[in-house]
Amino acid sequence: MAIKKWILSFIALLLLFIIFIIMGICTAGVLSPFPYIHLDSFSGKVIDANTKEPIKGAEVLAVYHKEVPGIAGSNTYSIDALETLTDEKGEFNIPDTKRWFVLNRGYTEGNLIIFKPGYGVFPRHKLSNAIGENKSWPPPEKHIVYEIPKLKNKEERRSNIPTRPEIPYEKMKLFVTLINEERINIGLTPLIIPKEERQ
Repeated sequence: MAIKKWILSFIALLLLFIIFIIMGICTAGVLSPFPYIHLDSFSGKVIDANTKEPIKGAEVLAVYHKEVPGIAGSNTYSIDALETLTDEKGEFNIPDTKRWFVLNRGYTEGNLIIFKPGYGVFPRHKLSNAIGENKSWPPPEKHIVYEIPKLKNKEERRSNIPTRPEIPYEKMKLFVTLINEERINIGLTPLIIPKEERQ
């Protein structure tokens, strides 16, 4: 009798655990008892807006945001980032990622910054484009072709340098490296990374 009761208790706990797992998967962690965040995947191709040729070595930085409701309205803040460079064909892939045991669990939204020295920044430059999509918030998990224009002179390049997002340096080392490369190319001083961030 005691063994039967133990087996029933074990089955009930197992079913409860399975329900919790399914809730976490279906709601991207919002209703999960386990602390994790889900970072959406992004993939696509970066091409020259004029020649339509692929651009190798462009930085693609996915910055993930969380929206928190407040008395005066919702506040959005950056909680994570993933980065990569385009290959010889201009292709890139940022896989979806789960970060476990973090306080900022639940649903996040990501947007992209695409930058290469000498080219307009996506999405800020007016001639940049996500073909067939809203460029201010292109959907994740969909292969999209992105166009960025070649800039003509130092003045254009100077006004085009992207600002650094409010995320730790370790999350965007490639991005900062390319920003500094462009700043040096046009005669500006590079960004200074505080020592504590470089460690």
